[in-house]
Amino acid sequence: MALSIVARLRDGRYDAAAIRPSEPEWPPHPARVFCALVASATEDADWAALTWLEAAGAPQVWASPVEQTAVARSTGFVVINATEGKGGSQTWPGRTNGHRQRTAVMPADHEFALVWPDAEPDDATLGRLVRLARRVPYLGRSTSSVELTVVPDVIDPKPTWTVHRPAPLGAPDGRPVRVPYPGYVDTLRAAYGRGDRSWEFSRSRAYVADMPATPSTVDADAAGDPVEADAKGRAPSGEGPVAGPYQDLLVWGIQRGRTAISGDRLVAVTGALRRAVLSRVPDPIPALISGHGADGQPHVAYLGLPSVGYEHSDGHLLGLAVAVPRALGADDRRTLLRALLDEADPLANLTVPWGRPLELEYRPERTQPWGLVPERWTAGRRGASRWVSVTPVMLDRFPKRHHGVAELLARSLVAAGYPEPQAVDILPTTPVRGGVHRPRSATLPEGRPRRPFVHCRVEFATPVVGPVIAGSLRYLGSGLFVPEKDGDADAE
Repeated sequence: MALSIVARLRDGRYDAAAIRPSEPEWPPHPARVFCALVASATEDADWAALTWLEAAGAPQVWASPVEQTAVARSTGFVVINATEGKGGSQTWPGRTNGHRQRTAVMPADHEFALVWPDAEPDDATLGRLVRLARRVPYLGRSTSSVELTVVPDVIDPKPTWTVHRPAPLGAPDGRPVRVPYPGYVDTLRAAYGRGDRSWEFSRSRAYVADMPATPSTVDADAAGDPVEADAKGRAPSGEGPVAGPYQDLLVWGIQRGRTAISGDRLVAVTGALRRAVLSRVPDPIPALISGHGADGQPHVAYLGLPSVGYEHSDGHLLGLAVAVPRALGADDRRTLLRALLDEADPLANLTVPWGRPLELEYRPERTQPWGLVPERWTAGRRGASRWVSVTPVMLDRFPKRHHGVAELLARSLVAAGYPEPQAVDILPTTPVRGGVHRPRSATLPEGRPRRPFVHCRVEFATPVVGPVIAGSLRYLGSGLFVPEKDGDADAE
């Protein structure tokens, strides 16, 4: 026996946002379907069936290829859910209006399916799941009406569907998809009782597609698969966003409850992170992890993520990140990920030169704060054309009369694996609120040349997928950029 849940989008649209509200969710996440079933449960037998389903493992997702979808976006003021003791309107006491952007996907095929090929539900569980599915009126927002059907078998796949499968640790090109997990039902019920939102308790797992698909859906602003710049920094024209030298950005939040770490201590913290990572990787340590013997290839970068871009941002470190290069081989990639994310001994503490160790938390499903979401630093799969430094760039060499600072920065970006920028503006300091002006001199690595630090804004001819780092201290996070987009409230 097996189990399939087939969804038919009655109006041909799927109104659901990804981690960033301006981005669409596709393929549909199994956790969203599961939450819709939870919302329909009323009896003990319903909860028992859902408890069985949460333990059945992550399903396959069969849906239209991503490149065969269109995206619709709308913005406006809507009544928000948060309530206050005063204010609001006569119609909605205690509630006010807020500006929101909504995103919808129109797939080529109006049906998709979740498939558990090895599931074996008993008759009682199957009957309850059938009843729950019939009660579900919509998925995502209430504007995307749906009809769910439970089938006790593996359905016949449509030839135009892409099959998205859960990926093993270290699989390249995996994308995070929210899935149910053991204990999810109890967590959701407790969250509902407290008035919390369900997405705050979601968990993600990497999925890979069996069939080729572009990494972003198609609309007026979208492009195809990211392509890599050539050795001279030239980006193919008309080919979509350019893939930077890093394939993944693994992010750890720094647990609260201790004095905030100021951004000017960045290099000391990232140096400690590098030492901690290398101590967990068995010998011989691959060159693209340690950097020794990398022969100019982009290698693993150890980054500090400051709080920047908002009215009250002060530049303290929200978290740390490890940028995994595309050039890292599959075996070395698995070695690195096991050293960092092994369930028995994950990276959870970091010894720093002062005070007690930092407590770290790796949560790939995290959606807030925005500074701990990888898309904040990568600009998502569509990339961005304009980037601005939030930590200072140390020049690779001293400027000379015939090589100005702007030219040196352009060369530094090309050497780091990015296309040559079409414009470089040197700035007296970072224009992003909370950005780090200069690191403390005492935190800089011993024995390294001390060259000038600068801030800048760069513009590429083609959108680039980050993270973007430049300069001689880029592998320790000094020289980190953020995307700067028109109408993006995150960038100053």
